[in-house]
Amino acid sequence: MIQCTPDAAGAIAGALAARSDTSFVYLLSGGTEISCNVQTPSAAERDALLLHKLPRTSRVTAVSAHLLLRATALPNDWAGSARLSVEQVDRLRPAPPSPGDGPVVLDDQDRAMLKILLRDGRAGYTELAAAVGGADSTAKRRLDALRRAGVLTYAVDIAPAALGFPTEARLWMSVRPSKLSDAAHELAGHPEVSFAAMTTGPSNLVAAVNCRSADDLCRYLTERVAALDAVRSLETAPVIRTLKRTGSCLPAAR
Repeated sequence: MIQCTPDAAGAIAGALAARSDTSFVYLLSGGTEISCNVQTPSAAERDALLLHKLPRTSRVTAVSAHLLLRATALPNDWAGSARLSVEQVDRLRPAPPSPGDGPVVLDDQDRAMLKILLRDGRAGYTELAAAVGGADSTAKRRLDALRRAGVLTYAVDIAPAALGFPTEARLWMSVRPSKLSDAAHELAGHPEVSFAAMTTGPSNLVAAVNCRSADDLCRYLTERVAALDAVRSLETAPVIRTLKRTGSCLPAAR
């Protein structure tokens, strides 16, 4: 979470969205708060962003960073976008990853193809092969191997407004530790929730909520969330503008 002056919020959020190590960049509340996920290849790059670059930006007034511990709901599993039956989904679902015993080391050709897929997840083998100077069949074999190893995954993330859910909000909840896991899984079962995760910090449960209207959001907060006895406090921030949705950095060699 980044708090900044209203005149600079858009520019700062745009700069964050342009980075390859960020995802889900939003302007919240009155346009003075930015929410984003950061996944850097190294601790040094993380520290450079959080401890040096952002704090030294004169229009940034506060930075709060916490670790996502475990997600219980992800955008590609959101029930609000469901249009297929369970049987149809099972027929389209790819085989689960089957990582081998050895580490996966990415070479320059792997990274070149992954950069293209970050921009367009539907890029064809011909385009990917051209980027590395190889054959279509070679690109296909390598991507299949990366997917089987769990290095490459595909996610479907549709803007909720396109499906009739224009009211988005982010929730930060403080939950009794002994009930945190139960609350996180119960929250993940709500059809309004497209993302939920346990985190570090005073608010130990975060969620992304999608509703059809402000009235629906009010009902959700006062009925569904209020029924979770373990929730001790709740902070809600409406999404004003979405600058980036699903995205991530290229994984570091390991």
